[in-house]
Amino acid sequence: MTDRREVDSMQATALKGNLRIAASPVISQAILPDVLTRLHAKYPDMRLELTTAPSSEITQLLKSHKTDIGCSELDNLPSSKAFMQDELLLFASIKHPLAHTKSSSILDLQNTHWILPDTKDPSRPLIDQSLKQYGILVNPTIIDSPKSIKQAVLSGLGIAILSRFSCKHELAKGELTILDYKVAPIKRTLYTGTHSNTKEVQAFLSELQAYCRLWQ
Repeated sequence: MTDRREVDSMQATALKGNLRIAASPVISQAILPDVLTRLHAKYPDMRLELTTAPSSEITQLLKSHKTDIGCSELDNLPSSKAFMQDELLLFASIKHPLAHTKSSSILDLQNTHWILPDTKDPSRPLIDQSLKQYGILVNPTIIDSPKSIKQAVLSGLGIAILSRFSCKHELAKGELTILDYKVAPIKRTLYTGTHSNTKEVQAFLSELQAYCRLWQ
């Protein structure tokens, strides 16, 4: 009689197909490396391809069958399903003056330098709305890559509103800090979409859900 471990081993070795994933920069850089590592450990013969693309392009990649799974901040994907709640928080380098100030005046935020994503980034309207809500006028440096924005914050160029997930390692190492200025975190939902339901797609979605449960 075949026991459960043998069944699991047979199923793992049976998945030898290709899986193409297209994801927005934050998801591609901050979430999927951990998910793909877990997935590869279970299914070492599965061939994984990860493409980083703007959220605005992922729907077309799916519709043209150039990818099997799409991951985006936009709810416009085929068979779209929410998989995680993200937070956009105010970050500064641990060496930044605001990281050590005892004041919590909005004027501090007005008088320091900001780094913002460009207008094509899906987080930009949310950030602009938050700045307007708190009456903060900024003359920012614009950078079109979330990863580059984070590096600029680490270097001390300025402060920025970034995904909590994209900064988890720097927070753990004490390189970045979350500034507490009574500015409400910006909540946003992350989505997956697909045009197929292969065993490889199912395996990826299952591993993504398992990873998300670790952060809930």
